[in-house]
Amino acid sequence: MCIRDSGNIIIAWGNEVLEYRYGSHDVVWQYKVQEPNKEISTVQRLPDGLTLVTELGRAPRIREVDGEGAVSRTVVLQPETDNAHMQTRMARKLADGTYRVPHLLAHSVKLYRADGTVAASIATDLEELGGRKAENWPFTAIDLPSGNVLVGCTHGNKVVEFTPEGKIAWVLRNHEVGGIIHDACGVQRLPNGNTVVASYQASKGVKLFEVDREKNIVWSYDGPNRAHHFQILSTNGQPLPGPMLR
Repeated sequence: MCIRDSGNIIIAWGNEVLEYRYGSHDVVWQYKVQEPNKEISTVQRLPDGLTLVTELGRAPRIREVDGEGAVSRTVVLQPETDNAHMQTRMARKLADGTYRVPHLLAHSVKLYRADGTVAASIATDLEELGGRKAENWPFTAIDLPSGNVLVGCTHGNKVVEFTPEGKIAWVLRNHEVGGIIHDACGVQRLPNGNTVVASYQASKGVKLFEVDREKNIVWSYDGPNRAHHFQILSTNGQPLPGPMLR
């Protein structure tokens, strides 16, 4: 999901992308997955007006498309699996023109150049994080102003902040918050340094919560609706600074 400054909501939904007009269910833009692929996992409206989508399937790729759905650029991805649904999730284009792409079953967050070559890779199966058996499948990878990368590690039930070189700068482990993390998918770092985490597979109990740097829980949500990914738009009634894009 991507919320624009206009208030329109753009969402990747199964095999298509839909943009809804602010305050309505009117679809103002649509893009459907193209053969030979099956799913779309990511959408991001770019500063130049193009829209980034990731297609999963036999030809996993990032595509940048215009308002008419014409493809402006294609970046071939290397997810290291034929399991379409598990190839990637929250890919993002960065200001320098590279692409940050988490590959779940590869236990790797890759940085792609525009030509599809891999410039760098962050491993999430480090031994100090439990190795491969911990299933630290990366779902969300958010570049922070510091240059570090914040990663939600799904089945590993943890959130890790990595340096650009792939070293651990900060980690939130499940036991440090009372075991309330059940599939850490969506994550967001707030301007005050706190981190918000989605516990996607929590059918009961806490589904979304915020912690400070010392891992104290600031607030939590335990209502009826599960949280897969999310975007915090304001705190204490005040809009967060910066563009409304995550």
